[in-house]
Amino acid sequence: MNFRDAMNVVEYEVVEEEIKHDEVVDFLKKRKLLDKPCLLNVEGKRVATNFVSSRELVAKYLGVKKEELVKVLAKVESGDVSVREMNYDELRDLNDLPIIKYFEGDGGRYITAGVVIACKDPENFSTYNASIHRLMVVDEKKLAARLVPPRHTYLLWRDAVEKGEELEIAVCIGVHPLFMLASSTRLPEGKEFYYAAGLMGGLEVSDVDGIYCPESEVIIRGRITAETVKEGPFVDITGTYDLVRDEPVVEVDKIYAKEDFIYYSITPASKEHQILMGLPAEPEIYKAVSKVCRVKNVVLTPGGRHWLHAVVQIEKRTEGDGKNAILAAFAAHPSLKHVVVVDDDIDVYNYEDIEFAIATRFQADRDLVVVSGARGSSLDPSAKDNITAKMGIDATMKGDRTKFKRVL
Repeated sequence: MNFRDAMNVVEYEVVEEEIKHDEVVDFLKKRKLLDKPCLLNVEGKRVATNFVSSRELVAKYLGVKKEELVKVLAKVESGDVSVREMNYDELRDLNDLPIIKYFEGDGGRYITAGVVIACKDPENFSTYNASIHRLMVVDEKKLAARLVPPRHTYLLWRDAVEKGEELEIAVCIGVHPLFMLASSTRLPEGKEFYYAAGLMGGLEVSDVDGIYCPESEVIIRGRITAETVKEGPFVDITGTYDLVRDEPVVEVDKIYAKEDFIYYSITPASKEHQILMGLPAEPEIYKAVSKVCRVKNVVLTPGGRHWLHAVVQIEKRTEGDGKNAILAAFAAHPSLKHVVVVDDDIDVYNYEDIEFAIATRFQADRDLVVVSGARGSSLDPSAKDNITAKMGIDATMKGDRTKFKRVL
């Protein structure tokens, strides 16, 4: 499966009007397309965006209902990876790509949907890592890569630098949405290709100058070097600017693309950014909570940017299940700040329903769990040195359930 296969599964809008690279976000806002799948014309080149902007879209690619999504993701098993030859044209340099500057205060143009492929042994897929990193354009042959320690790409790069070497990478742009999802999921080392194959019903890759890559619209081959430059500012998931840091330089060696390629863009802080970052955490919470009680569903909510707030739905069987679910959720997703646990008669996608549960089934002096001085998310501007207070609300029925029966 490739990106164009995914385009055949969902509805999207085609925009013929030409847009400048630094006017894309304003255009999307004006046309009310900020979270809708669309194909844009950016300075004469095709740019796709928002094909992973909702859980409904992800469910369509998987062929399941939205309500079943977290259960399905929690049970994904490894699939088969096979090799076949794929043909690409060669581009001149980064100027041939419609790379976007999203906001006026950004440090420059950014590649936001680049899946970075790196490995220890090119012939052994179990050593491969695939993860999305933002890449700021430095010039027509250089990028600055935001590498987060101690994640896999950072460790591979650090090991190479300590040996006096450079890390060979491929940056894949315009892959199937489920490969993007797999690349956004934190997995044991070397599992991304196999997990993607499980999601997609098999994964086909091809050798691109010594690194195996999934079918992509654009592939950048290069090296992450020991050289560093200032990277940022960049708008992160909360819609606020991240810090400017010294980050390593990627030297671009070759750029390959399909004929009449479709470049892919993830708008920073958009629903798509949030879904790709947050959705993979939901099955982890689901699996952790299932070890302490009967869990029905888990949702990271839009108000918490699909990262900081969660609703956990359980089938309560004994008193204390709600509090155990709270503690399990915090352990599974360390960035989680607030969690609400509700009964299975509450619609976790309806925030009025969730508020109703809090209003009628929660007492602050007995049902509130507060954890002070915990490690939180670096993306929370209210946290100090990533230290935060976490709050869990047990909004489940207690005691005689007949008192809580909903008539209307």
